[in-house]
Amino acid sequence: MLKINQFSLTYDNIPILQDVNLSFKPGEITVLTGTSGCGKSSLLKAINGVIPYFQPAELSGQMIYQHQNLLDLDMAERSSLVASVFQNPKTQFYAVNSTDEMAFALENRNLPAKNIFERINYYTNLLQMQDLLNRDIFTLSGGEKQLLAITSVACMDNDIYLFDEPSSSLDREAISRFKHVLKKLKELGKIIIIAEHRLYYLKDIMDQFVLISDKQAQVYPLNQLTQAFIDEKQLRALEEISKTELIKICSYQKQSKYSSNQSNGKLICQRYSYQHDDQPKKIFDFNLGIDQGINFIIGKNGIGKTTFLRCLSGLNKKFKGKTYYDKKLVKPSYKWLSEVVQDVNYQLFTESVWSEISLVSDDDVIKKDALTQFGLISKLNRHPQSLSGGEKQRLLLAMAKASNKPIIVLDEPTSGLCRQQMDKMIEDLQQMSQTGKIIIVVTHDYELIKHCKGRIIEFVE
Repeated sequence: MLKINQFSLTYDNIPILQDVNLSFKPGEITVLTGTSGCGKSSLLKAINGVIPYFQPAELSGQMIYQHQNLLDLDMAERSSLVASVFQNPKTQFYAVNSTDEMAFALENRNLPAKNIFERINYYTNLLQMQDLLNRDIFTLSGGEKQLLAITSVACMDNDIYLFDEPSSSLDREAISRFKHVLKKLKELGKIIIIAEHRLYYLKDIMDQFVLISDKQAQVYPLNQLTQAFIDEKQLRALEEISKTELIKICSYQKQSKYSSNQSNGKLICQRYSYQHDDQPKKIFDFNLGIDQGINFIIGKNGIGKTTFLRCLSGLNKKFKGKTYYDKKLVKPSYKWLSEVVQDVNYQLFTESVWSEISLVSDDDVIKKDALTQFGLISKLNRHPQSLSGGEKQRLLLAMAKASNKPIIVLDEPTSGLCRQQMDKMIEDLQQMSQTGKIIIVVTHDYELIKHCKGRIIEFVE
């Protein structure tokens, strides 16, 4: 059993967690939730040693496992006990080939090659992840990278598994696969701790529910989950939302990846085509029209949603096609498009929140208004990389609002957002759409679509 006793965590004299007391049993799943920035990720980082070894903070209390205090162990010592899947899986990849990635940690433990291959074969078969073997990581979708990270840490066969927002890039099928992973790890007697906003898929497999609020951790028995939602009104939905439910309240169209049908709209993507150099088949080759307002692009992992956005913004230089905005031929560029990418760390360049938003606007009133809308006005002098995952996402959204561009593109924007921040984002998206902007949102988050409403475009084969 892992026991956390009287644990407190402070950043720069600002308390984040105070007097936390929790216990985690082998073969059980504990779900940590709470508003964005409440300290969920910080608690996981304190367990695995990222805090304080890479992210300075003041810690007190104990984390006892197998009669030793984890806080007394360095990261190398903890790595034999604790395995982590971070909020952004790309930050923990070291190889180009997926099988090499699964082998990396085992090679560092100096296991014989035969044992490494046996371990990889065992876990890929157990977790039903054989399709991830021998893949080029650069060609994987965001969801596939998430599943690869999950499989790689499973191969380590550690005692404690930490997952930080593991469903943020996963479609419904991939979430089902991840649930299978969790069930198998439970059967193997692992301690599993998941920091998550999206709760519906965990409802029937969790063993302990922990709500972090006001620097405290409150444990709710499973028969009192309703009370937790009453106590903390900003939790995400506990019930699954179906696509059928969304189609009843939103306009809906299927978009074949290989359709040459003529398209109409304020924005027209004509004969958009893209193909990876090492793959014989095109990812897509289609015409697509998009109107003003909020447009949601959905579809399974690997279907080409993010690739389409990269072509639209000009990040994929080798794509073929023409882009028309308001009947005028334009070159894909950030000059007329503001994008919030899936991995927001790639879009943060300066040393303060205020300097970051100043990259897109010189108007102090507009910048302060945007930061206020997204709850970041009190963090003007914070380094962007010191923000939580949800706060980084909100900073990029604030920058999108502050920029005076006609098209706003967002890739999985609710990653790391609690219900309160999602509602604020919805309000802002609706305000921007009312000014005539085209808003394109790639998402797997049906809760976002349900509450925001708009047009749904589903990419299909």
